Amino acid sequence: MPVAKGMTQIDDEMTAAIEYSATTPVREAQRMRGEFLTRWRKRSSQLSPRGAGPCHVDLLDEMLRDLGIRGADALLHHLRTGCPMSGVVGYEEIYSPGPPGEPEITEEELLRRQPDVLARSTQAIRAESPANKEAIWSSVRKELEAGFVVELRNPPANAVYLRRFMVRQVKSDEPVPRVKERACDDGRMALINKAVRMATPVKLDTADVYAEVARRVAHRATTRDPGAAFKSMGLDHKEAYRQLRARNDRLCRCVVAEDPSTGRVRFFRMERLSFGEAAAVVHYNAFAKVLARVVRRGLKLPLCQYYDDFASPCPAGDDTALTDVLELLQGILHTSFNEDKTSEGHSFRHLGLVFTIASEGVGVAISAPRREGLVHMLKGVLARDSLSPGEAASLAGKLGFATSALFGRVGRVPLQPVFRRSNASTTFAGFKLGGDLEEALGWWVRTLAEDEQCFRRTVPLNPIQPGEGTRYVLLTDACLFGLGAMMATITDGDVVAIEYFSHPVPQEGAGLQIHHLEFVAVTVAFALWFRDKDDFTVSVWVDNDVVLGSLVQGRTRARELRAAVHLFWERLARSRGDAWFERVPGADNIADLPSRLLHAWAGIPIRGVLPKWREVDQRSNSGSALGPAAD
Repeated sequence: MPVAKGMTQIDDEMTAAIEYSATTPVREAQRMRGEFLTRWRKRSSQLSPRGAGPCHVDLLDEMLRDLGIRGADALLHHLRTGCPMSGVVGYEEIYSPGPPGEPEITEEELLRRQPDVLARSTQAIRAESPANKEAIWSSVRKELEAGFVVELRNPPANAVYLRRFMVRQVKSDEPVPRVKERACDDGRMALINKAVRMATPVKLDTADVYAEVARRVAHRATTRDPGAAFKSMGLDHKEAYRQLRARNDRLCRCVVAEDPSTGRVRFFRMERLSFGEAAAVVHYNAFAKVLARVVRRGLKLPLCQYYDDFASPCPAGDDTALTDVLELLQGILHTSFNEDKTSEGHSFRHLGLVFTIASEGVGVAISAPRREGLVHMLKGVLARDSLSPGEAASLAGKLGFATSALFGRVGRVPLQPVFRRSNASTTFAGFKLGGDLEEALGWWVRTLAEDEQCFRRTVPLNPIQPGEGTRYVLLTDACLFGLGAMMATITDGDVVAIEYFSHPVPQEGAGLQIHHLEFVAVTVAFALWFRDKDDFTVSVWVDNDVVLGSLVQGRTRARELRAAVHLFWERLARSRGDAWFERVPGADNIADLPSRLLHAWAGIPIRGVLPKWREVDQRSNSGSALGPAAD
């Protein structure tokens, strides 16, 4: 069978944990985990105390070697001595290396520009509202008591000044919506983010990955036991970035804040990683990923990690899986979790979405409170006609999670203007929206407010294997002079009909590149056979990699296809259709024959459908007001 390009890639370690979790009886799995925990609890008592790191580093080092997890030496060194916040930073043993390069500015240039940074930071701090000044000062005092910062009477010559400000996040998907305030230190204004180069881009277990892991666990288990039931469990890492120490030898990172009682600007050396510094992302996530890998190898649970959020599917009857993970990570390795935020259940909130695992598939949806909260936020931005880069970054993250309800396929084109605003050169507010951004935000409001189905879907446990009910298998193809497709209707596993269309490329299509025509073949097929269908499932096989990648990801570097790909997925979502895309080798693609306008296949009962070109073109490509968007 061809490689399943529509599937999220899962590595061998996660695959092994999935296999064990799905096929091992619960009591046997609990016994194995109990023996593992007993062994390492005993070993923990034999070693010296934890020390100053974010966990019992010596025990973690020994555990990694015992489990065969190699390549964490650099991380372990940084956990013991502190993480560098400038220069070339990365963990090639943990993440794949990125393109080579150096930081945009040197440490010497960074320090030379700090007097100007301090002047601008002080000006911004003075301009904060009294309420913001109180909130900022309160956050500094709490961190002073916790030992995360140390006050300095006179900043040293190697000081880098980090202006502190507050980011407010509306937690609209909780039973009682609340506003969460997070202290952020402005690494962009301080220029320290220009003095660091990420050698290894961070790869996270996104909502796509979690849904795929859950799908594989459920599919593997139900093939052995059709009555198998599942739940999800989640953990939240406490203080996240603040658990890791940072180095302050070459650069002394100083938080700058105003004491509201005196009006005096004061300075505090930041001892830990800081929210707002680029280097903190790779250091923290490398640590969190290693913790997840220990759980996968040691407890054989397919634990996913996205920043400080950890989640895993498991059998519904496994009542110790969550406590076993907490015992390993918190009780034995001594890293801290928010126990009041641990959760488990059949319906499970993770990354702003609600996941359910059932016999018909893995359900993914945006909760109603989160949908309402996003609409309220978007309407507020549109009403004031202003969006700062910092606000845009937060909004882009929230909307990005929303697209995950459809695996990122709907909404990526109207996300691009938001990302462009988030990358603007300053953090000051007062930015007018402009045509592209206003239009994109309007699309989000309309889609979230008017169509609850657009960000809701169920992923079949086996999306390419026909089962009960009616499903469709579609193959499409194109050449420079013709378009074609073949579709099989399968009911309860039996092929009940095969249809095709075959049509020459009209004169106005002459000169188009082959991937344009291949995409048109797909949209024509959907316009013909699925325009009037709702809640359908179809497996689509194409032999063009550009088109396959565009349809799987919901975005493309081919500018002329972007709006069309977005429109395709938007309409598919509104119809509650489920399309699964695969690659078929060109030599095996039977749609090659109708695309070349060859109509005679002996022994195959087919019915030709020959549409009028303009009519089909209007059905499948009209209605987009977004136009091409830049990456």
